[in-house]
Amino acid sequence: MSDPKNPKKNAALQRENEDPDEGIRPLPWFLVMFLGAMAMWGGFYIYVTPSGGDSSYGDQRTVETLRPPVPVGGAGAVVKVDGKQIFGGKCASCHQATGLGVAGVFPPVAGSEWVMGDEKILTNILLHGIVGEIEVKGNKYKGVMPAWNALSDDELAGVMTYIRAEWDNKAAPVTAETVKAQRELTKGRTQPYNGGADIAAGT
Repeated sequence: MSDPKNPKKNAALQRENEDPDEGIRPLPWFLVMFLGAMAMWGGFYIYVTPSGGDSSYGDQRTVETLRPPVPVGGAGAVVKVDGKQIFGGKCASCHQATGLGVAGVFPPVAGSEWVMGDEKILTNILLHGIVGEIEVKGNKYKGVMPAWNALSDDELAGVMTYIRAEWDNKAAPVTAETVKAQRELTKGRTQPYNGGADIAAGT
């Protein structure tokens, strides 16, 4: 407000601009239409997109489905899994990649009578494991071998086929049907085999 008694104050007020005032500026009409069109398109897309499946199922493919058949073992033997890969992941830490084991600690599978002998006995060993003393190639070993019954029939058949044909071993391949039959036949066993004599009994 001007003051007639103070011309200097009036001059200062005239030099000042008015305080800014926030007004209302509506959105441009084309932006409103664009946002509306996007909302309509999103609703239409959700409506026409197939849905309704149980998301907890996820991808139903298994490792076995994705893995191509790998021939291992004797002539004509084809299994669904790579027995060499399974041996490397599950067995080589004890029996070694050479199949020679560790002297006095872990028995060899190269040249082993248990590996190249009755395939049903070998299958039982892998299904149920061993504790106690076992003689391999004239040497006695006393330790523990875990059961590998969590592996599928195809996986057990693959690894046995591999070790029966590697390191100059020459024995027939093992089929998944043999593993399945032995798994059913010995399903009542809940403990590992107690040494070589118990394994030979085969029950």
